This record gives sequence, C-alpha cells and structure tokens, in this order.
Amino acid sequence: MCRFLFLGLLLFSSISLAAMERLIVVSSFAEKSIDPNMVLLNVEVWSKAVTAKQAQNLNALEFQKVKKTFDTFKVKKEDIQTESYSLNPEYIYDQKIQQNKRVGFRALQILRVTLRKTEELGAFLDAVVASASNGEAGVNINSIQWDTDKRSQIELAALGDAVRSGRLQAEELAKAANVKIKGVVNVNYGAQVGAVPYRGSMMKAMALAEVAPTEVLPGQVKVRVDITTQYEIY
Repeated sequence: MCRFLFLGLLLFSSISLAAMERLIVVSSFAEKSIDPNMVLLNVEVWSKAVTAKQAQNLNALEFQKVKKTFDTFKVKKEDIQTESYSLNPEYIYDQKIQQNKRVGFRALQILRVTLRKTEELGAFLDAVVASASNGEAGVNINSIQWDTDKRSQIELAALGDAVRSGRLQAEELAKAANVKIKGVVNVNYGAQVGAVPYRGSMMKAMALAEVAPTEVLPGQVKVRVDITTQYEIY
C-alpha cells in the first residue's frame, strides 16, 4: 500500500510540474520623460577650530548665513532637512613622537534641500557658496538631483505601456510555437529614475573667483518601468 501511495505522489508531482512548465515568460519595459519641477541638493556646512565649542559656534554662525540664503529664495521649512550632524577631533601624524596628534575639531552638518523653482538653481548655487566665511568655515554642495512630483503618474503611464508591450511579445511567441495564451500567471515590475546630472563640490573659492554665473541644464527626468510576465499556455 505504501508503494502505491509513493507512486501516486510521484505521478501527481510530475503532472503538477508539467503544468507549471507550460508557460511563456517575457520581459518588457517602457520609458517616459518629463521636465523636472524640483531639485534635490546635498549641502554641507562645515567648520573647524581648536576646541569643540569653537567649532560648534562657527558651524552655527555659518548655518545662519546659509539659512538666510534659503529664506531669500523662499525655500520652505519642510523642504530643508538635517540629515546628519557630527563633531569630531582632527589629527595629524607627528613624525617626532611617531603618533597622531590632535590639532582641533571639525563640525559638519549635512542638509537635504529641495528647491522647487528650478529656473533659480544657478543663482541659488552661487548665493549658497558665496555665504561661506573663511578658511575656518564654509559650504560645500556635493550633489544635485533633478526630480518631479509627478513621478507616480508618469510611472503608471509607463507601466501600462510595458504590460501591453509584453503581451504583444507573448502573443508573437505563442503564434510561432503554435500554442495559445490562456491567461496571466504572475507579473513582477520595478521602476527606476534617471541619473543625477551634476555631482561635485562647489566651495568658497569658486564664489570669490571672477567667473560667470553658474548655469545648469536640467534635461529631463526619465522614468523606466521593467516588467516580467508569465503567461499560461495550452
């Protein structure tokens, strides 16, 4: 009896596996572009001094200058976020004593700022960097990223196009294989946004130099949706 039960289980498993194998699996994608209507910036406010307290005070003063620039460009409070704040000792290696020697402290505040008037970005960058005080404190802009608050709508539109493209592929494959599509078994998808167009460091030295105002080109934000669909066939 156990032998028949074992054979029955093997037969059932084989039938189930065969059914699962009657699939057409296709990968498809769709990409849409839109003009950006916001910019995300990574801004560093730094300071250094002999004591930790002095470094903190310098950083606070530098931040107030940067904040005034934010106010001038009407950046909303909810669009300014402190991502991190650190206060650490700084060392140099002393050859005489053959060990590290503390030379002071460095304070660093990293801000995530959203600018919604994209046409003002060049002037905004120049103003933020120009607010830097001296060699003991300053402002770095590490990166900017163009974005849009309409990304969810763009993603949904691309999603529909990707699904339809996948269906056309599946139908062509089914026709070539002389089978028919019964229905969809599974769908997986993921979305990705276009790359950051600018990454670097802008510091006080750039602001003091006799150069033309900063000009930036936004291009377009690209949203791509990738789909993997399994179709059951018969």
